[in-house]
Amino acid sequence: MQRIITLTTDFGYRDHYVGALKGKIYSNIIGCNLVDISHGIGKYNTEEAGFVIGAAYKQFPKGTIHIIAVDASITEYSKALCVKYDGHYFITSDNGIISVVLGNNNYDEAIYINHDGIMKSNDIFVYCAYQLYEGRALRDIGVFTDTIYVPNRLASNLVVGEDRISGKVIYEDSYGNLVTNITKECFESLEKGREYAVRFKDYRVNRVSHYFADFKNADWASLRDRAGELVVLFNDVDLLTIALFYSKPDSPGGTPRNLMNINLNDSIVIDFNKEEQN
Repeated sequence: MQRIITLTTDFGYRDHYVGALKGKIYSNIIGCNLVDISHGIGKYNTEEAGFVIGAAYKQFPKGTIHIIAVDASITEYSKALCVKYDGHYFITSDNGIISVVLGNNNYDEAIYINHDGIMKSNDIFVYCAYQLYEGRALRDIGVFTDTIYVPNRLASNLVVGEDRISGKVIYEDSYGNLVTNITKECFESLEKGREYAVRFKDYRVNRVSHYFADFKNADWASLRDRAGELVVLFNDVDLLTIALFYSKPDSPGGTPRNLMNINLNDSIVIDFNKEEQN
């Protein structure tokens, strides 16, 4: 069975960088199966990279090797890193990406990858992937570390009380949907049949939809007439998302950010009706 290596980069699609990296991998790791997760990560946007790989990796089999080349310069302060977590291996620079993938969880093992100090970051990443592909243990590839870099991110803050959840907008996808850090599990732990209000900016929503087209008394023919209506729902990775039905990111005013002036790091609050006391 071929072992999978995934690629997530901020290289874009215009230049030769993605092709060169793939060529390097195929030249050194015979028989591997390469899968692109994304090469459209914003330049040097480690938080976006962490979100994307964190949302995608669980769909791959255990043992998959994930190369994340975003803001990937290897320096004294940003060392080449390999982390084993949840049965997967993540190879990247110690620049905060892994902290986003982990969230509040702890990794199993982490090493700073051995190299001669001259190798470029992509060469180091491919070298590490090759060693893992050949079945070598992390202790034979680098030096164990007990700490990895965790930047102070406002968007990672989630405050949960008895009757309120306070979170942040953390990501905008290619459809213009705004993803928050409020999880479905957190919401359900407080909701328990109570009425609630989702508040952001000057907007208030009293219902979380089950899916994008979850409109009462709407037939298929009339759905497109609902284009532009505000929808709040949990996405495919169970994070609360603010969306416009049939949003058009390439049209002026076609997304929550453009039309409603909701941006990354903006606050979102869910207030639950207090339970009656007997």
